[in-house]
Amino acid sequence: MKSIESLRYFIATIKQGSFSAAAEQLNVAVSSISRHVQLLEKEFNCPLLIRHTRRLSLTATGLHVYEQGIAICLQIDQLMSDVVLQQRSVQGHVKISAPLWYGTHYIAPLLPALQQQWPQLTIYLNYGEEALDPYGADYDIYIRIEDYADSAFIARPLQHIEYWACASASYLASAAPLHHPIDLEHHQLLAQNFKHISTQWYFEHTQTEIRTKQKIELNSAWLSSNNSLALLEAALQNGGIVLLPHHMVITAINEKKLIRVLNEYTVSPFNTAHSIALVYTKDKTQELKTKVVIEHLLAQLGQ
Repeated sequence: MKSIESLRYFIATIKQGSFSAAAEQLNVAVSSISRHVQLLEKEFNCPLLIRHTRRLSLTATGLHVYEQGIAICLQIDQLMSDVVLQQRSVQGHVKISAPLWYGTHYIAPLLPALQQQWPQLTIYLNYGEEALDPYGADYDIYIRIEDYADSAFIARPLQHIEYWACASASYLASAAPLHHPIDLEHHQLLAQNFKHISTQWYFEHTQTEIRTKQKIELNSAWLSSNNSLALLEAALQNGGIVLLPHHMVITAINEKKLIRVLNEYTVSPFNTAHSIALVYTKDKTQELKTKVVIEHLLAQLGQ
C-alpha cells in the first residue's frame, strides 16, 4: 500500500458517515477526502464505497478494507508511540526493594543494561522485607514472595526459581547417610527465614508417576537466618545441609566446594500457594522512569 494517509481518510469517512463530516473532523477540504478515497480505490482496483445521494455504503471489499485498515492503523500508531518512547530521555531515580538473595543474583545483574540505555536513570536497590504500604510509597518496585489481594497493587509473577539442597563434602563424609528427605531428620540443617513464610522444605520425587509432596519441618535447624549469603558461608564451612537458589551455589558445586544432594527430587522452601512477584502500585506505570524499569525486569524475569 502506497499511502497509509489515504487509508486513514477512508476510515474517517466511514466512521463519520460522510465526506463532509470526515473533512470537518480532519480539518481538510471535502475534495481532499474524496481524492484520497479515489486513490485507495484505484490502488485496490475495485470500488470500496457505494455512493448514494444521502448516504455512503460499503462494498464487501470496502468492509474488509475498513476492518483490516483499523487494525493496521492501530499497529502503526503503536509503533510510532514505541519509537517516541525510545527517543525520549528517561531520567530520574527509581527505588527497588527486594530480598537479599533475589536482588543480588537476579536483579543486580540486569541493572547495568538499563544504565547503558538510559544514562540519566539512577537506581537504588534496597535489600529488605519491609511491609508494603501503597500510600507510603517508600519504593517504586517491590520483589516479594507473597500473594496480594489488595487492589492497590499490581503483582506480576516472575519465573520459577530452581532450588538445590547441598552440603560440603567434609560434612557429608562424617554425617548420616542421606538417600531420602526423611533422612534429613538426622542432619544439621541451615534454614532460611522468609517473612510470612513457614519454615519447611517441600520435596517432590521426579521419577514417580504420582507426584506427591513431602514436607520437612525445619524446627530442628541449628542455624537460621534471613541472609542467604550467611547460610552459604556456613555450608561451605561444613555447617550442614542448606537449600538455596541454584544460581547461588552452582559455582561452589562446579568447584567441588559443595555437593548437591537428593538430586532425584525437586525441592523448594515454598508451597505452591506462594510465588515470587514483581509488585507495584497502579500509578507507577504512569511514570516513564518506573515504567521502563518494570518492563526491563519483566522482559528478563517474567513468566
